[in-house]
Amino acid sequence: MKNMGRERSLTCDGCTACCLSVGHPPFLLNLQKGVPFPIGGEDSAADHERLGAAPAAARAAYLGHVGTINAPCSWLDEANKRCRYYDFRPDVCRTFEVGGKWCSQLRELHQIG
Repeated sequence: MKNMGRERSLTCDGCTACCLSVGHPPFLLNLQKGVPFPIGGEDSAADHERLGAAPAAARAAYLGHVGTINAPCSWLDEANKRCRYYDFRPDVCRTFEVGGKWCSQLRELHQIG
């Protein structure tokens, strides 16, 4: 039987497990000569719009780390364990299931919680 109380109280606060190996925010975009374009679909169009509305520093951090993996997300504020540009985060970050399969595996991998 699962510990239902623990699952209900699980939050992202102080975690960052899902942010530690992506290198750059995982927007659903294609780069053509350094310019991001949607790859099709609503999620990609929304990601394109969010990135375009993000502060210049956020866009620069994204573009400067495209292709980087196995490093913390360039938007992660490691000291505060929070996304610097949370309001502009990609769709995959918005829909990531706290306590779900991938969350649990990443927490275990990074020995968090």
